[in-house]
Amino acid sequence: MGKIIAYGELMLRIPLGEKSFFTQFPNYGGCELNSLAFLSQRGHDCEFLSSFPDSYVGQIIKSYVESLNINCNFNFNKDRLGVYYTKTSETNQPTEIYYDRKNSSFSNYLVPINNLKKILSNKNFVILSGITPALSPTCQENIYNIINVAKLYNVKVVYDINFRPSLWSIKECRNFNKQILPQVDYLFANSQTLRSILEIDTKSNDIDIFKESEDSLNQIIDQYNFSLIAMTIRKKNKLASLINYKNTNIRSEIFEIDQIDRVGAGDSFLGSVMYGVLNGWGISKISLFSTSSFAIAHTFKGDVNRFVDEEIIKFKSNISLG
Repeated sequence: MGKIIAYGELMLRIPLGEKSFFTQFPNYGGCELNSLAFLSQRGHDCEFLSSFPDSYVGQIIKSYVESLNINCNFNFNKDRLGVYYTKTSETNQPTEIYYDRKNSSFSNYLVPINNLKKILSNKNFVILSGITPALSPTCQENIYNIINVAKLYNVKVVYDINFRPSLWSIKECRNFNKQILPQVDYLFANSQTLRSILEIDTKSNDIDIFKESEDSLNQIIDQYNFSLIAMTIRKKNKLASLINYKNTNIRSEIFEIDQIDRVGAGDSFLGSVMYGVLNGWGISKISLFSTSSFAIAHTFKGDVNRFVDEEIIKFKSNISLG
């Protein structure tokens, strides 16, 4: 069992234009917590580092995180809770996301260095996301400090290189990521994000859905010392993944499914890949399990993947093409 910590913001999710059970009760989401929850529900020692309003709302969120079997390492202050609004599009189209998180409790909290040393000294992995540094200079400083302390204690850095153009410019994103990528151990991405941030020149291929991702991967694999690179692939209603682990590339099977809600699916993929790594699985088993987890996460509304292993392993949505 590994000890894992994630640093990130948990927000209130408000669906727009929907009337269902999902909209009747508070729903919370955030990419780092979504990934962490996948591991905590499987018995791993997980901790969430964040900040929330010092209010009834903050305590409700603390109870929610604890209900996921996650230890809370929270700061509480007088600032606000971040919110995001989602609008589900037609089947197989991206969910529209609108953020309202400026000057949130999380984005204004500078984690003391001494706290980071204490927190990370007994951890094996730290999960970070490329969304977080877009929120504020304070968040950027926290990530720099977390990575530096992680390296001091030989904690492996797991990084999802998400890019949200609504939060910062590609130039700002590129400058930040080029500074931290040499210190990342496990990288999660998709070809579009890699092309944008690292200025990779690849072309789409409608015949072979893996080709674009393989071209992107091959252009960065010799530049950095990643232990693993895991990439999600979406082509209309087709879902797949490409993983490079221990110098081996593996293409997943291809799922063709009707996608209801994409939010949290990439986080489920990260959590399930790391679940395989922590369990010492081979790359083929990691690929099979994590891609099925990624696919099944598109079939429900909500952020956290609550399916058990047996359901994920047996999942065959509309058609399996691989």
